[in-house]
Amino acid sequence: MKILIIGNGGVSKGFQKVFNELDTPFDIYDRSVGDLYEMPQKIKLQYDMIIYAVGDIVWKPVRRNTAADIEKVFKPNIFGFVILAQMLPQILKPKGKILILGANLQRITTPFLSLYAASKSALKAFVEVAKKETRRYSFYLLEPDEIDTPIWKKVPVDPQNPKNPKDFARQVLDFVGFAPNV
Repeated sequence: MKILIIGNGGVSKGFQKVFNELDTPFDIYDRSVGDLYEMPQKIKLQYDMIIYAVGDIVWKPVRRNTAADIEKVFKPNIFGFVILAQMLPQILKPKGKILILGANLQRITTPFLSLYAASKSALKAFVEVAKKETRRYSFYLLEPDEIDTPIWKKVPVDPQNPKNPKDFARQVLDFVGFAPNV
C-alpha cells in the first residue's frame, strides 16, 4: 500500500508514528504552504491513501484581519486541498482513500477565530461537493475536537481535553479500515 502524508505538523507526526510502529512505509510531502501550488508537478506516484493534514490559524478580531492573515489561513486550510482535489486522478488510485483534516465547527466558532472557522467551513462544503462529483475515491473529512499540537501555541487559549495525535491517528485508521501490508 502506498501512502502519502501531506504536511509535517502535529497530526501528521501522529500518523507517521503509527505507520512506523506498523512498519508501513509512507511518503511525506512537507514543503512550505506556498509550495502546495506546485504539488501537481512534484508528486509523480499513484497512492492508495492520502492524508491531508495541513493548516494554520490566526487569533484576531474580525475587524483586524488583514489580507496577509486571510492568505496565511486560507492557503493551507482550503486552497491547498482544492488544488489537491483537482489532481486526484493523477496521484490517487481508483478506490483510494483521502483523509482530510478539518475541525469541529462547533468548537471553533469562538471569538477571534473567524478566519479559521471560515476556512474550515469552506473545506467542509468543498469536500461534500467533491464526494458527490468524484465517487471513485473515498473521502473522509476528519472533524476532531482539539488535538494536542503546536498550533495551539498560536492562540491564547488552552484546548479542552486535547487528544494525543498518535491516538487520533490510530482511531482514524481503525475507522477507515486501514490494514497494514502483512
